[in-house]
Parts: sequence; structure tokens; C-alpha cells
Amino acid sequence: MPIDTDKYNIKTVARCFQILDYASEQSGPISIQDVCAALDTNSNMAFRLLASLQNSGYMTKDPYTGLYAISLKTLKLSRSALQSQEIRKVTMPYLELLWNQFPKANVNMAVFYNGEVLMLDRIDTQSTPRTYFTPGRQLPFHCSALGKVLTCELKEEELDTLIKQKGLNRYTEKTITDPKALKDELAKVRKEGAARDRNEFIEGDNCSAVPVRGRDGRIIAGISVSALTSNMAVEEIEAAIPRLKDTASKISYMMGYTTQPVM
Repeated sequence: MPIDTDKYNIKTVARCFQILDYASEQSGPISIQDVCAALDTNSNMAFRLLASLQNSGYMTKDPYTGLYAISLKTLKLSRSALQSQEIRKVTMPYLELLWNQFPKANVNMAVFYNGEVLMLDRIDTQSTPRTYFTPGRQLPFHCSALGKVLTCELKEEELDTLIKQKGLNRYTEKTITDPKALKDELAKVRKEGAARDRNEFIEGDNCSAVPVRGRDGRIIAGISVSALTSNMAVEEIEAAIPRLKDTASKISYMMGYTTQPVM
């Protein structure tokens, strides 16, 4: 019998987490009035909630402006969350082997969590310049190869909701901004088992990505190789796809997927 978790919900605690979620989505500090509007509450309650977060160390208050911001203490939670991900422990040795084969490329791993494409690991190229995609960075789902891989098997209604919520922002002249064109692209990704970003997210940057599957066959992560054209030609990034698929097959097997990889 499923447990009714709602009856164990403490409203004040839930609202504190709502404030943290809200603050994390803003480009700058927030005010008491912002919290009032976001949580539909009064200024007294907003002040008390923010004060609780400040006293716990998860938010800071600027003494001059009175504005609140998420503190660096949250980085400890982020680091612990990353370290607790089993897939990172399994994937890293394979990513290192992949990087040894493509030292001029960046080797990446990402997951789809709560509607976001999140980078979990990255091994940077030996060459410069770098694009500095740190673990935890969010990628656009519609114009990054990892994003396409991670969303290619979403149900159409789920994809429509994602498009509505996130939009199809243009980053370069080659960014897909039309919903139908994106759906056609994702159908191609499903058929070929690989996704491509050819100057769609960052001008002059190319990426190839493939899915990693879990025990039930669902996509649980994506791995990719990416590089600026000054480091690797687009043909080299394209030619890396078979090796990517081989690596993903081995990782999937280690994660419980039933298909035996070719050794």
C-alpha cells in the first residue's frame, strides 16, 4: 500500500525549499517582495523564511541592499550529490579510456533530471581554448548533442511540455528553433542511436553523443565527445560515433542493461 507522503509534509520546511528553488532560477539576488510574489505569501512570513535560511547558512543577506542570495554552503550539497551518483563511479574509467583515444576532444557525460540536461562529468581536451563546461552545468535540450540523446525517447506530450517550459532559444544560425524540425531531428536520433550538434549550441564547436541505458532499457545518461574545429575537424567528431557506441554499450552492461557488449 503506497504511503501518503502529503500528510508528513511540513509546510514551512517545504516553503524554504521553494525559496531555494526560486532563488536558483534567478540571475541575481532576490528580495522579500520577490518571495512574496513567488510563494503567494505575506511579507512577514517571507522575512521569517528568509531569516531561517540565512541563519542555517544556505542564504546570505547583503547588509546594504537587503537582498538575499544562495550561499556557497550549497556547493557542499552539490558536491555530495555528484559523488553519490553510482553512474559516475561506473562511467569515469570508460570516459578516461575514450579520452585516451581522442585526446584533442572533450569527453562528457550528462543526465536528464527534473527537466534539465545536467553535466555530471567532463574530461577536458589537452588542447586550448576550452569551453569550461563544469559538472552541474545545464545544457539546452534542443541544440546540444547530449540534450538530444537524453530527450529523444520522451513521449510526445512530455516533449511538448518541455518545449513550452524551456522554449527553443536560438544560440547560433544553425540552432533548431522549430518544434516540428526538432521532433524530426529526435526521430533521427532514435533511429541512428546517436545525436549530433554541428555548430548549433556554440559557434565552431561540434559534438557527437550516444545514450547509456539502465537495467530496464531506458536511457539513463548520455556520453559524448566534443571539440572546437580548431582542435578536431567535424569529420573526426563524426568518425568517433562507433567508438562512442561501443563505450556506451559497455557502460550500459555495467549498469545492468541485458545486452552483452562486444568485447
